[in-house]
Amino acid sequence: MRMRKWLALAFAALLLFAAGCQAVQGVDLNGVLKQSFKTTAAEGSLKYEFELDLSKELLNEMAHEEEAAAILPLLTHVKLEIDEYKVKDPWNNLMRGTLWLGDIGIGFSAQMADTLMVVELDGASAPIVIDLSAADEELSDVALSDEQLRQTQEMMLKFLQSSGDYLVDNMPNVSDLSVALSTPVTVGGEELSLTRVSVRFDGAELFEWLKKYLEALIADEEGARTLVEALATMLSEQSALFADRELPVDELAIVEEEEDIAGAAEELIGALKEAAAGLAFIEAAEPEMIQAIFNDSLQVRADLYVDGKLQIRKQDVEVEFRPDAEKLKSALGENPLEGLNGIRLAYSSEMWNINGDVELAKPQVPEDGGITPENMEEWSTADALRFFDAESGLYELLANRFKIGEQEFRLYPEFDDPAPIKAPNGWTLVPLRDTAEYFEAEVKFDPETKHLIVRDDATGSEVVLTVGSNKVAVNGKTVEWGYPVTVMADGVTYVPARNLMETLGGSVAWIDEDGFQVLVMKRDVAELIER
Repeated sequence: MRMRKWLALAFAALLLFAAGCQAVQGVDLNGVLKQSFKTTAAEGSLKYEFELDLSKELLNEMAHEEEAAAILPLLTHVKLEIDEYKVKDPWNNLMRGTLWLGDIGIGFSAQMADTLMVVELDGASAPIVIDLSAADEELSDVALSDEQLRQTQEMMLKFLQSSGDYLVDNMPNVSDLSVALSTPVTVGGEELSLTRVSVRFDGAELFEWLKKYLEALIADEEGARTLVEALATMLSEQSALFADRELPVDELAIVEEEEDIAGAAEELIGALKEAAAGLAFIEAAEPEMIQAIFNDSLQVRADLYVDGKLQIRKQDVEVEFRPDAEKLKSALGENPLEGLNGIRLAYSSEMWNINGDVELAKPQVPEDGGITPENMEEWSTADALRFFDAESGLYELLANRFKIGEQEFRLYPEFDDPAPIKAPNGWTLVPLRDTAEYFEAEVKFDPETKHLIVRDDATGSEVVLTVGSNKVAVNGKTVEWGYPVTVMADGVTYVPARNLMETLGGSVAWIDEDGFQVLVMKRDVAELIER
């Protein structure tokens, strides 16, 4: 039944939020988690960090691959620092911070105000302005109104709160859990006295915790039914809300009869039983494999600082995984994580003005309207690179690490049409339009003068050619090319490859590739652009 499919998907998604435990030293820790579901507005700061520790052998191996050698250092240490965020509601918010990719920092700010979004990037020549109302107009048949979006959010929050009893209250404690009352801590520059909840566990305890959690969920049949009823109610309300939109609401197939809800609850319990049985079977049949995976190579550390309203005001969470190569080889016959020394994930945050009146100034939009996504669709590579200051992190990333300015056009005489031609005097001729346009140069024919005009934005060059002549005007200066501009019988105009590429700031060469001759023309726009 469709409803049960949706219930299973929704339940799987909700388990991703699972983290909680029963009261310790008089502190309702489950209440802390449930309270987090009620946060709709706040101010704060946060930081995410990802570190990848690879073996020297693997790094040396990847160093021989040019692309991997350039990109890998950016991905082995990624950090997102949000120095300030303000959330008034889902349609009015602000975020400022820095994204670090290795040693490259990209500062940014993004603000959304109803149907307007303004993004500022460090080193960019102008803000990026996105008019969300335009997208709403294009999707008017399916897009939801602001009121419908708000109602959808309220439905989701209501469901999360009503489902908390089943998903949260059934969570068992971990053994290494402690509570410290009246702990001094600074949040948003303010000195506070909060309750610190500290949790520590490893992979072995995680496996045991998971088994106990499944057992508790299976035993709570009434809680499962309540969860199903809450989800059915939410989906039914959404179905009615979306009735006037061209959305596949029939896919929700909400059936509210008692027997249907009871059947869905039974399926949920059945799925949990299958999961528990699967864990039990693997543990009995492959104990060495379980020990090789779920052991002290995984460490989780978390400190939560909670106020008297059970609101989490500060968090420090760290997950570290350092696989034991010997145990993996012994249990599996090989190490599937060969070359991986470890992974570290860290998250920290501070929050204040929770569900308070968050003030947001209007986003600043330049008088000329700034840069829009529509403008950016028309950009050449040169436009994209000019948009950023040459000293900025984004320019370093785009031009020097990702090498977006490198352009290489290959022509195979035996396969391409039109193909390169070797002229009697030894010059190689190439199709003008195909070659120039690959390098993002504009080619036009002037019917009055009968001239072909090539304009290259990257170098700022303008080339004026005349069919049948080897005299060419480059930026107003007449020069002689190695072969006349020639129109073949099929109407394709050919020019000397070397002369054209020198004008475009590039190079040309014949190479042998698997026994085939290939003409390679290339340039790097980053080395050529005029600002």
